[in-house]
Amino acid sequence: MSTTFAITTLIELAVAILLVYGFMHEDKVIAFEQAIKRIVVGNIRRAIRIRNHKKAVARGEHLHLHTVNSRVQKTNTTVA
Repeated sequence: MSTTFAITTLIELAVAILLVYGFMHEDKVIAFEQAIKRIVVGNIRRAIRIRNHKKAVARGEHLHLHTVNSRVQKTNTTVA
């Protein structure tokens, strides 16, 4: 048995085991996928924000990296 054949067999066995695990623990796999998606999307948005900030600084504009939520909280007042 050559080493290439042995490595290929081990990889195929690992894939089969992970597939069975995925079917048995589908909820955990979905939660993991969503967590990875949140991380990737957050990093992409952060990179875009940093790139836009650098461009604005190069143009001489003042741009904040962190935006402040300036909405005024509405208070509900009831008359009894």
